[in-house]
Amino acid sequence: MPIPNVPPLWQTSNPLPHLPNRKLLLALGGAVVVGVLLFSSAYTVDPTDMAGVRRLGTVITTTPIGPGLHFKLPFIDTVDMLQVSIATMSIDNLTVYTIDNQAVKVSVSITYRIPASSVLKLLYQVGRTGNVDIAANLQPIIADRTLRVFAKHNTLEISSQRAAIANEIHSSVSQTIVPLFGVDILDLQMSHIEYSTTFTDSVEAAVRAQNDAVRAENTVARVRYEAEQAKVKAEGQAAAVEAAAEGDAQASVTRAKADKESTMLKAEGQAAARITLGDAEAHYASALSQALGNTRVTDYINAQHWNGQLPTTSLGSATPLINLGK
Repeated sequence: MPIPNVPPLWQTSNPLPHLPNRKLLLALGGAVVVGVLLFSSAYTVDPTDMAGVRRLGTVITTTPIGPGLHFKLPFIDTVDMLQVSIATMSIDNLTVYTIDNQAVKVSVSITYRIPASSVLKLLYQVGRTGNVDIAANLQPIIADRTLRVFAKHNTLEISSQRAAIANEIHSSVSQTIVPLFGVDILDLQMSHIEYSTTFTDSVEAAVRAQNDAVRAENTVARVRYEAEQAKVKAEGQAAAVEAAAEGDAQASVTRAKADKESTMLKAEGQAAARITLGDAEAHYASALSQALGNTRVTDYINAQHWNGQLPTTSLGSATPLINLGK
């Protein structure tokens, strides 16, 4: 059977009748290329970041690029991002030694922020270009300054001076990091302090001894107080007895003086009474003598004192009679 005479494909008016139109393909290809170019030229900076741009290895950014949508040359420019928001970095279980050669484990954390003025420096002057690692640069400095500060302090004073030690580390770290990297250290905390077992045991023993001494001192103070109270009570009782004795003696003296004065007054009264009675009797005798006459006063007085009995003996036969007269 003879083979039909078929013309070549390039000689036909429509060599690919089953494919789309050539113009449509070109349009689609162009759209894809434009889309890729647009996608490659646009980039976004987050609110927590700032950026720099390199063109074929040369830094073309003069000031850090802030948050938002930005454009670059596709496939030629490279964008480097750096976080500038507040961040925290920690160093855990760092072993330091005090001035008295005691090992202490501490955990230190810093809160820091990268200012805009330091973005390009950190991106292109620290570490590898556009790949700065803040932690790798800061941690050795923080560890070294912490070791230096603790080496100046005694272990026993760490707890009481914890805030002062943290401030000292903060100051030392800032004085080194700010000139080198331009990073602002906002705060530094010592979140954990762990003493060695030997030191902890010695501190507990010292605390027990101190507590025992305090209890003994309190016992001595209590005994001394009780003794002083007993002494004061005894002195008070002795003073009361002495005061009572002095009061009794004073009362006796007072009573004796009163008795003496009473006796003297009584004697003076009796003497005065006798004088008064004598004066009265004398006055009475004088008045009576004047009334009866001087010659008969004696007879009257004898009669006044006669008890009515006659004498039991007499001389002679005469009977004594009293002549009362008329």
